[in-house]
Amino acid sequence: MWMRDTKIPLDIIYINEDQEVIDVKQGKPEDDTLLSVEDTMYVVELNANSGIKVGDELEFSDEDDTKYVMKVLAPDGSTQMNLEGGERIISRRETKVLIRKAFKAKESQNERDFKSLGRYLFKVFKKQDNRPAEYV
Repeated sequence: MWMRDTKIPLDIIYINEDQEVIDVKQGKPEDDTLLSVEDTMYVVELNANSGIKVGDELEFSDEDDTKYVMKVLAPDGSTQMNLEGGERIISRRETKVLIRKAFKAKESQNERDFKSLGRYLFKVFKKQDNRPAEYV
């Protein structure tokens, strides 16, 4: 884990296979330092000063109908949107390229620009489809 392009401080919670917190690291905004902990099964990012500490235990529900929601945070820490499953998250860099290509296609109304936008979007999807699930 690292904090590149993250504008707010976060607690990065490392959890082992026994669902026990084995480490808590403080992620600093815009820091490229790689933060890792051996024997980690899950990682949860929370707003800084979450109060989670080493030794805390989490309880995961085994029920199939459990609804999980991931929050996409704005730079100020507020929730921009909730993701409930099946959505794709595209990197900021890829999003900037997609927006630039979309504006260009809209302005030019040129078929070549629309095709370029479509090819790039499918290239992003293909990259995601070949990443481990925890990175999509």
